[in-house]
Amino acid sequence: MNGGTDMAKFPIGRKLLPALLALCPVLALHAQGQQPPSPVGVVEARSEMVTPARWVPGTVISREDSRIASEVAGNLVSIAEVGAQLKKAELLARLNDRELQLQVRNDDAQVARLSAQLEYLKRQVQRVAKLAQTNTAAVANLDESTAQRDMLEQELKAAQVARDRTQYFIERTRIQAPFDGVVVERLRMPGEFIARGDPVVRLVNTAELEIRVQAPLDVVRHVRAGDTVSVTGDRRQAETRVRSVVPVGDEVSRMLQLRLVLTGTEWIIGEPVRVAVSHGEPAEVVTVPRDSVVLREGETYVYKVTPDNIAHKVVVTLGEGAGNRVAIKGDVKVGDRVIIRGAERLQDGSPITIVGDDAA
Repeated sequence: MNGGTDMAKFPIGRKLLPALLALCPVLALHAQGQQPPSPVGVVEARSEMVTPARWVPGTVISREDSRIASEVAGNLVSIAEVGAQLKKAELLARLNDRELQLQVRNDDAQVARLSAQLEYLKRQVQRVAKLAQTNTAAVANLDESTAQRDMLEQELKAAQVARDRTQYFIERTRIQAPFDGVVVERLRMPGEFIARGDPVVRLVNTAELEIRVQAPLDVVRHVRAGDTVSVTGDRRQAETRVRSVVPVGDEVSRMLQLRLVLTGTEWIIGEPVRVAVSHGEPAEVVTVPRDSVVLREGETYVYKVTPDNIAHKVVVTLGEGAGNRVAIKGDVKVGDRVIIRGAERLQDGSPITIVGDDAA
């Protein structure tokens, strides 16, 4: 019998042999008290043009938020419930129109009376005109009849206008929604007497939104309508554009107002947001991915890779953000490799093994 070990008879041992051989250098390092290289991902620092930005508070508001008032006086018969979703021209509230209906009947009678008088005067003018052709005494009567006819024509027009006004008021006893929206508040209740101009309901369009921002005065020098800005809310963030800049500052707060375009139905009216607005001119800076920055024990630093694959700790100061990258100030130059994955396990001077370059 062969006393040696026949590896062909032990396939498991044959498969483990390469792994054991690979571990030999690591075991040797441990035996010598050295730390084995840590696998890391790296990325290059690069130069970018970054605009200094300042985060300022804002609020999501509706572009259409109105207290709908009554154009006529009267007793309030009905009003939409709070929370009712209404389309444009749907009924918000209704007033009692009985008095106005009586008034329009009176206006109709006045128009009919004046129309009859006018027809009589027209015939009278025609008769006097015939007499005036042969009778000089009738000329004065013709002038008087013509004047009366003309004045009556104007009175009839005024009566027709009065009737049209009453019809208009009858239509306005039905208060309609001027835009799509939801009833947020009832300002009056059924049974109350409403004077002309009294607000009845508050209607808010929840689909047409924008952001109102209070920004420092120096922003007006660097922000223009149409500029793109970043918006961050409690659970969402977005890129949007400036709709308008109101270049009038408040004397007390020293702030001015911006209005930002906002799309999407996930935003809620009244929701607080933060907006990054420019407050300086673009500058060329060194940037690295945000994930490469380590914040620990009150320090902010990155690990730079040396030519001999050693992680060198570099304390940095953070600057402006640029998407998923951030500007840094420190001993990092454009083209230097910094560690983006695996930095949490490292210490200054740790040996590393680069397992891949990231494109971040």
